[in-house]
Formats: sequence, structure tokens, C-alpha cells
Amino acid sequence: MSRRIIIDCTELRWLYEEQRLGTVAIARRYGCSPTTISNRLRNCGVPVRPSRFQPCPISPDELYRLYVVERLPIKEIAQRLGVSLGTVGNRRRALGIPRRPRSLK
Repeated sequence: MSRRIIIDCTELRWLYEEQRLGTVAIARRYGCSPTTISNRLRNCGVPVRPSRFQPCPISPDELYRLYVVERLPIKEIAQRLGVSLGTVGNRRRALGIPRRPRSLK
């Protein structure tokens, strides 16, 4: 059963804009998720600051070529593209590129 968190818009605006707390810090204070705080900020008309993590577009064709055709390890693909291992794995899954079977050494 979910519980409804009551957060006054004035207080939320003060914490976010004046105190410069982020959504994670505010969420910890209220015992909810950062997504809940982001939604409440928007509902209160408070413009949300951009995320510090900007989306990194990985070309589907390039990822397919590196992972399937060239069979490079995800670690090497991540280094070449300047992204994290998780970003490569997430993008592979999102594009529906099947996981390669583990090779026996």
C-alpha cells in the first residue's frame, strides 16, 4: 500500500531553489523517491534543473557493428565510445541486440 507524502510547494521551492538541494537529498528528507520529488516540483511549477547525466546517444548501427560483427567486449566498446559499461549494456538491451554466449576458454 502506497502512502501519500504531503509536501508544501513553498517549502519544496525553498529547499530546491534557495537551499540548492537536489532531488535525491530532498527525497531522503521526506522518505520518498527522487522521481516523486521531480514530479512534485513540476506540479508546483518549479523548473527542474537539468540532470548532471546527459543522455549519450550511441548509434544503433555502430553498437551492432562493434558488439555483433567485431565481437568486441563491452568494456572495450565503452572505452571507445567514452561511456560506462552500464550505458553500453542498457543500450544493447534497448535495441534488442541479443547477448552473446559466453565463450569457453
